[in-house]
Amino acid sequence: MTGLSIWTALGFAVTLILVWMVKRGRGARGARIRAADWLTIARLALIAPTVWLLAHHHFIAAAICYTVLGTTDIIDGMVARARRETSSFGMFLDPLADILSTSAVYTVFVLDGLIPRWLFALMLLRYVPLAVAALVLTRTTGPVDFSSTIPGKIVGVVQGAAALWIMAWAARGVRPIPGGGPLFAFLALGFVSIVVSQTVIGYRHVRRAPRRARG
Repeated sequence: MTGLSIWTALGFAVTLILVWMVKRGRGARGARIRAADWLTIARLALIAPTVWLLAHHHFIAAAICYTVLGTTDIIDGMVARARRETSSFGMFLDPLADILSTSAVYTVFVLDGLIPRWLFALMLLRYVPLAVAALVLTRTTGPVDFSSTIPGKIVGVVQGAAALWIMAWAARGVRPIPGGGPLFAFLALGFVSIVVSQTVIGYRHVRRAPRRARG
């Protein structure tokens, strides 16, 4: 497991650099990292070992690591609300961790032939425009704070459950994944619905920006 140790250490180092860059970009370099933020950071750090385990077909261990990763996504929001620790830094880092973890896991899936390429393309259609729009809006109207939506929450649960379903059957050497057709179709529909909803949200943000500028 030397490779796993090296990969995990590398992932942790990249996570620290990413956190530093986000804090700097959000103007929060001197801000204290709170409990909820540490959970999000742990989710980022777990991406690397999860990817390594998947790439080396240690599917059960990968499923355990991914479950821990997903659990932090649930707990960090609860902790932030209970302790009133919501911050601009956390509101940006949390969806970033979701995007990176999902993209990394599903990239391994498509390279391993566990999901169809068209589904992966739809996932990219969901995330790439969001990332580009966030970058553009940050440059033109200032920092953008993300907020969760009902479609996003539903798709997040489904894509997490789908990932565990795929890992479970892959561990047994079963391909194609049983029930994959309906599951992939539902995921595709979810990705499309989010693309539409985030387009509407982005449009509204742009419409409100001039009003904020006039103040």
